[in-house]
Amino acid sequence: MTQPTIVFSPLQAGVPAAGGALEVLVRVQAPDRPTDLATAHLPKRLALVVDRSGSMNGQPLQEALRCVTHIASHLTSQDALALVVYDDKVDTLLPLQPMRSTDAVAKAVAGVEAGGMTNLHGGWLAGAQQLEGGTEQTVSRVILLSDGQANHGETDLSAIEAQCREWLGRGVSTTTVGLGRGFNEDLMIGMARAGGGQNYYGETAADLYDSFDEELALLQAMYLRQVGLKLLPAAGVIVEMISPAQQLADGSWRMTDLAWGAEAWVAVRLHLSPGMAGQTRDLLAASVSGTALDGTQLQAHAPVLQLPVLDAAAMQALPRNETAYTRLEELAFAKASEHLRQLAKEGDRQATQQALDVLEKRFGHHPWLSAKIKQLRQLADEDSEMMAKEVRYSMMRMSRRLVSKEEMAYEGDETHVSESVMPSFMRKKVSEGKGKKREV
Repeated sequence: MTQPTIVFSPLQAGVPAAGGALEVLVRVQAPDRPTDLATAHLPKRLALVVDRSGSMNGQPLQEALRCVTHIASHLTSQDALALVVYDDKVDTLLPLQPMRSTDAVAKAVAGVEAGGMTNLHGGWLAGAQQLEGGTEQTVSRVILLSDGQANHGETDLSAIEAQCREWLGRGVSTTTVGLGRGFNEDLMIGMARAGGGQNYYGETAADLYDSFDEELALLQAMYLRQVGLKLLPAAGVIVEMISPAQQLADGSWRMTDLAWGAEAWVAVRLHLSPGMAGQTRDLLAASVSGTALDGTQLQAHAPVLQLPVLDAAAMQALPRNETAYTRLEELAFAKASEHLRQLAKEGDRQATQQALDVLEKRFGHHPWLSAKIKQLRQLADEDSEMMAKEVRYSMMRMSRRLVSKEEMAYEGDETHVSESVMPSFMRKKVSEGKGKKREV
């Protein structure tokens, strides 16, 4: 199988003789999907885990069950599905079985009623256990839907995240879906990050249709899983990770699962000792490893990043790399938004608007960020609680998103851009918590 490619994109194509810092994108690119795999169906093993606790009574539970039937309707006979529901008790309504008909799913959800407390961990664990023993030629993923706070069974975030990481190592990943208004976004996002999956949210099933279509499209396009990036700085160079990447025990950095034709990336800051102008300097080497869908272990190495050492005047005259600049701005926006999220959670509307003014002044030149700020202003006026969630999910999307290897300039909300132009999991949306089913 064709190996991935590592591309370095420094913000400027030179380093200062006086020393200092240089930001660099490290881009891991997948090959385009081979023509013989263009229509091949990747078997998926999904465990849908649904919160039926008391807070889900009424419309929230009905929305969650609509999500279940929506996902089931998009599976084929080559896929397998399990259905688990939980409150303070956990019930497996459908053990893992081939998806031959949606009738069994419809029958199973028809009798689901809201119950007691929220044993979120217990429900998730039961879903993971349904997927145990899968082969490397399939994708096994828990999709957890919840509207609430874990208040029964294991509730410690670090302990739950540790188990998500453990199951990821066993081939079972976790995607989380926050439904409604009261869910704990930190827990849901933390589980998805540790479990190697995606994180979505929405108030209704209709809000989430686009997200589910995105999730299934990503699973179908999967090229490389459990991707690890190793960075080896040259002498006189210290590497600072800017992206919110998780460092593993072997020193490598966990990256997003990689789809055919897509690019995963991180941004780093190289802290440089002084050098001699006129020389060419070694800066950074990198290697990447991961598991292909046929179980093959793939590894690729990048040529050492080398740049000329320049005096201050020559550095000043260098143009910037626009791809690196744009993504660094997105990361800066995500970090700057944390204060905005806290103000929104506190319900301080005046301070929230002032913080948005600051962000507008700083990032208004960036089309996607400007559109995000406009949408956040509207949410700040209407619903500060949901604004806080939107900020959190937008922060994660910007920091960890897959992109096209030939990413286009942003010209507006890309939710409904044709799939032939851009796969749904690469799109830039104005709102992470809204979307509707695309016409097919």
